[in-house]
Amino acid sequence: MITTVIAALILGMTAKEQASPVPVSELRGLSVSDAVRRLGATRDPAPAISMIGPQGWVDVYPVQALTPPAPRGQVCDVRLVPPERADYPVQLYRPNAWAGAYPRTAAVYVVARDGRVVEVLNPPMRAQPPRAQGESAERYTRRLTLEGRDPWLSVAPGRLPLSDLDGFLERRPDLATPAEAVVKRACQRAPIILAKPSTELRADTTGVLQGLALLPFAWRLPALNEQRREAQVRGSALFARMRLGEVVPGGSARFAAENPGVRSYVDAEDPAYEVLSIDMGAEASNNLARMNAAALVGVRDGRVVWLADGGAAAGLGLLDSMCVDGARRATDHRPGCSNTGYFYP
Repeated sequence: MITTVIAALILGMTAKEQASPVPVSELRGLSVSDAVRRLGATRDPAPAISMIGPQGWVDVYPVQALTPPAPRGQVCDVRLVPPERADYPVQLYRPNAWAGAYPRTAAVYVVARDGRVVEVLNPPMRAQPPRAQGESAERYTRRLTLEGRDPWLSVAPGRLPLSDLDGFLERRPDLATPAEAVVKRACQRAPIILAKPSTELRADTTGVLQGLALLPFAWRLPALNEQRREAQVRGSALFARMRLGEVVPGGSARFAAENPGVRSYVDAEDPAYEVLSIDMGAEASNNLARMNAAALVGVRDGRVVWLADGGAAAGLGLLDSMCVDGARRATDHRPGCSNTGYFYP
């Protein structure tokens, strides 16, 4: 491994912006516009997920979309904390910066029905089972990764997500934030990290050998990046054609067959319900792995009932739930799922 001496200049160690904490109880019942003002934002947020539920129109927002944009040169984070930690200063780039905050598996989300906040979600952490006697570290890690998965947006493991639309609000009360929780936002100037090679660099050839090992595959990068850009343009255009309440153009199966990067999935126990995945591409990079974003579209009886953009589909656990089977294992039981439960469009 190449040995380096890292010198970090942390500018503005004190958080430049510690917005006033907002109790979750004060957000519930507010209109989205009032919640945005209460959290300090000055722009209308775009929902990450929209759906037509049995009780009305539902939008789901990452809570950060309802807060102000980060000041120039700064990074901001939003967490849920107990009231006794609401006024504690947060240093984002220090160990245990959010000590005492409620644990989370994804971003905090705000759910609004017909324009009014009905819930704030903080998906629960999955409990880790104990390591079995004699179980190797590798086997234990694999078991943690693949088994005991909780597809909380599905009515049951192995089912397609959101078939009951916003039914998860009643079905999974453990998704709701604790009644006493407080939304806390902290911002801090991003650190500048300067890396200077050590005197041992010339004698260390590991990095060089690693680079040479990947060199035979480097010729793929230009074409791969072009595919990523094409998928971005094509996927955005296809996703824009989806309208809540309207029929999928030509039907789901035909739409998937005629458009590259689109897949159609039918729920085995509820054949009137389908999910479309749309390849949303990725930014050009030096990464040879194919890790494009995916938007998802819920369809019932041929009509669009919910829409989730690429970020929401990943962050809210929708993509994970596509790859969980009936035994709660992350598997490749559906097209687009790897054998470790990673979904790729």
